[in-house]
Amino acid sequence: MKLKSTLLSLAVAVAFTMPIDAAQYTVPEGQPPVPGADASIPNTAYQNYRFGEALNTNASAIILARKHIYEMLDKQVEENKRSVEQAERWKKAHDKSMDISSHESTVILLHEGDHRAKMTVPIVVTGSFYKDDHQKNEVSSFAVESSVIAGLVSSSESFVDDAVYKSAKQKGAFNYPGITKGNWSITDKYLSENTPLMMAAVTFDKQPNHNYVAVLGHINHPITTKVESTMANFVIPSLQPIDDVDRTSDAVTWGDVTYRLPKGMQLQSEMKEGPHAEGRVYEGPDMRLVVTRGPIQRKDHPMVAYPKRVFNDIIYRSSKLLLQNVPIQSAMVLNNGVPTYIMDQYNPGKLSRILHLIQDDEYSYVMVLSYKDGKTKYNHLKLRNTMEYLDFKNANQLRSKIEKKLKK
Repeated sequence: MKLKSTLLSLAVAVAFTMPIDAAQYTVPEGQPPVPGADASIPNTAYQNYRFGEALNTNASAIILARKHIYEMLDKQVEENKRSVEQAERWKKAHDKSMDISSHESTVILLHEGDHRAKMTVPIVVTGSFYKDDHQKNEVSSFAVESSVIAGLVSSSESFVDDAVYKSAKQKGAFNYPGITKGNWSITDKYLSENTPLMMAAVTFDKQPNHNYVAVLGHINHPITTKVESTMANFVIPSLQPIDDVDRTSDAVTWGDVTYRLPKGMQLQSEMKEGPHAEGRVYEGPDMRLVVTRGPIQRKDHPMVAYPKRVFNDIIYRSSKLLLQNVPIQSAMVLNNGVPTYIMDQYNPGKLSRILHLIQDDEYSYVMVLSYKDGKTKYNHLKLRNTMEYLDFKNANQLRSKIEKKLKK
């Protein structure tokens, strides 16, 4: 697998086995342990979007932002521009919004042709980069922020034969459930750029002729123990094929968006609210899915628009879309490089809800799945996987407008 062309454009943006620390890992004899592997962290940690703090969360920045907002609101009260009640409500909504975003994850899905896999990483991102190299049968999807880069590369070529892996001073092999072959490496820098990366290459049991590489690093900063821990305990366990989506769900296309229905759900009604807003209602055993759409109200970059929609339309206005007193875990989702935003209110054994905010060139969509946990045919994770998965007819056009422009 030749990662040079892909990572170069990102570098300026970003037989006998013995057990090691994490119970799920084993390494071939003579190989070093996977850096950061920690048996105290459950191998399902990635399934909770808000497990721990986001890798790039800056506590001091959050505190300063909170102080600034509070001072601004207090000044508005003094100047009679806002009531005390409004200010307190805004403060409460701000704190809740910041708590959600500082514990946010990013989910990267690839489902183009025979490239079919996903990964989850606990970072908050502000940009993305997607590349499709048909000649090499290779696709890659990266999420970036000013200090962090993460990505998933899919190829039919072998990573261990690539110059990036061969030149790495730190590298090794590992075994993990569901993974036939696994290799990791850490680079001090990539080519001439100070962008150290930790990479994990895997071949799934279910896809023996295909290779995937997960990439994680801090831009202009050495690989830290936190990066190693995130890769070993969150990213690698989250790597999985997504071949069974057609077995558990049906595809429905509305405009340029194709979403998935859990098997057993049927369209019950369609509705219109005014000349533009419209919706569809689907029902199944102990499940109800409502999909609504209306014209885009904000022309912001989607990764900026989603947090605004969450704050203004859902949290500040005390939207009835949310279940009361049920924790919220959220993630930015990249389906073949197109960003959307998901909010999960998993309530074990009780009424649970998953919201998905979607935006294309023309419409803003909201998908709301309500279900009784333990009563439905599919468990919480399978339902959320179904809600995460989207296709866009105009994906190339959307990506060209929303990708972070990186120097080549």
